[in-house]
Amino acid sequence: MESSPTSHQTCIPLPSDPGGKPLDHEAHMSMVPIHIVTHASQLPTEFLVPSPDGQLVIGFDCEGVDLCRHGTLCIMQLAFPDAIYLVDAIQGGEMLMKACKPALESSYITKVIHDCKRDSEALYFQFGIKLHNVVDTQIAYSLIEEQEGRTRLPDDYISFVGLLADPRYCGEGYWMMDWILATWTLSLTTSGTWTFAVNVDGEIKNC
Repeated sequence: MESSPTSHQTCIPLPSDPGGKPLDHEAHMSMVPIHIVTHASQLPTEFLVPSPDGQLVIGFDCEGVDLCRHGTLCIMQLAFPDAIYLVDAIQGGEMLMKACKPALESSYITKVIHDCKRDSEALYFQFGIKLHNVVDTQIAYSLIEEQEGRTRLPDDYISFVGLLADPRYCGEGYWMMDWILATWTLSLTTSGTWTFAVNVDGEIKNC
């Protein structure tokens, strides 16, 4: 796999202690590299070539302009335990997205996403990709609420941040809220390079 053109890092939350012991903020976090992907060779082989002998579970999300069938998918985010890959669908184009198609349609790779409707639309109508083997945490939340007898409106929605803060499900507490609210953003400069910025409580800080 080619080396990534970036050296940025971010923190990701680790699974809770199996013994139920409370962990402090730092014990919950792990530093991982962020790779901006413009060519398929920069992605892990186990992602590009799905196999029943190497099944994966990854975090997945798409960003774009008016993300839906008629909008533009710009970035596809893939979260592995040891790295984050930001797939640049604009610069990588059809060739890069075609290379990702087997993984996104594979039953050997589980894609965990919150509210995949628009992401799925964009992938199908813009790139002919039929997203498969998805765990949608928005749908899972709604089903659990329904099974427990809670009344919900048809258009009732919980954000990913709201789900993380709900003690009945994730219960990660205020430190996780502080972390998730510090959202990373990317912007493409006129020279064609990506710049990173982090939004902390509404204040943009360049990195």
